[in-house]
Amino acid sequence: MKILITGANGMLGTAIKAALQEQELFCFSSKELDICCSFQLDQKVKNIRPDYIINCAAYTAVDLAEAEEEKAFKINALAVQKMAQISKQYKATLIHFSTDYVFKGDAATPYETDHETDPINVYGASKLAGEKAITQIGCKHYIFRISWLYAPHGKNFFKWVAGTDMKELKIVDSQTGSPTSALDVAAFIHHVLKNDPTAYGTYHFTNQGAWTWFDFAQAINNKLDLGKKITPVAEFKTAAKRPAYSVMNCEKTEGVFDYQIPSIEDGLDEVVSHYTIKF
Repeated sequence: MKILITGANGMLGTAIKAALQEQELFCFSSKELDICCSFQLDQKVKNIRPDYIINCAAYTAVDLAEAEEEKAFKINALAVQKMAQISKQYKATLIHFSTDYVFKGDAATPYETDHETDPINVYGASKLAGEKAITQIGCKHYIFRISWLYAPHGKNFFKWVAGTDMKELKIVDSQTGSPTSALDVAAFIHHVLKNDPTAYGTYHFTNQGAWTWFDFAQAINNKLDLGKKITPVAEFKTAAKRPAYSVMNCEKTEGVFDYQIPSIEDGLDEVVSHYTIKF
C-alpha cells in the first residue's frame, strides 16, 4: 500500500508517519511539497500513484487568518480543491482533516456530522470551503473533523503549559470542547487504512468528553506535577472569535469504523507518557 502524506513534518503529520511505519510512505513537508502548486502535486501523485493521500498540510493560525483571509483560503480551500481533483484523476483515496470551527458554537449538545455549519471566523470558513470542495468533486474521500489538537511534539497548548516558565497562568473557561491527542488521531488512521470500509464521507474524531481550556490546563498541571497556579478567566481578547461550545458527536465514527475512541483523560495520559520519556 502506497501512502502519500503532505504536511508530514507538522504536529499531525509527524504522529501519522510514526503510526504508519510499516507502510510504503512518501512523506513531504510543506517546504518539500507546496500543496498550493497544483503542478507539483500532480507530478508527485502521477509518479507515485498512491493508494491514499493523507493531507496534513493546512493553514492553522486562527487569529492571523483574520488578516490573511486570502492566504487561508488559498491553502485550506483552493489547494484542497485541486488535491481532490488530482485524487479523483489518479483514483487515490483522500484523507483530509477539518475542524470543529466549522460550527457556530451555540449548541447545547454535541454536534452531529450533518448539523448546520456556520463558522464565526475566517479559519473555520476556509476549512468549510475545503470540505465542500472535496464533497463537490466526489473523489473517494474521508473528511475527519478534529478539535483542539495537541501532542508531545510540535507547537500546541499542551507544550505551552508544560514548558512555560510562568508560574501563574490565566486560562479561559468560557469555551468548551474536546482536546484531542494527535497520537490518538494517528492510531485511528492506522485502523482506517487497515480496515477501510469504503464508507466515504464526513466524520468526527475527538477524544471523548468535554473540557474547557481551563480544565485542560488544570489537568496538564496536575499530570505533570508542575505546581503552577491556574486561574480561570471569562475571556481573552483575540482577533478571531471562537465557538463557545464545539463538542462533536463521534458515535457515527465509532459505529462505521468499529472503533472505540479513547477518552480525553486517556488521551492526555498517553501524551504525558511520551512527553516525560522524551524530556
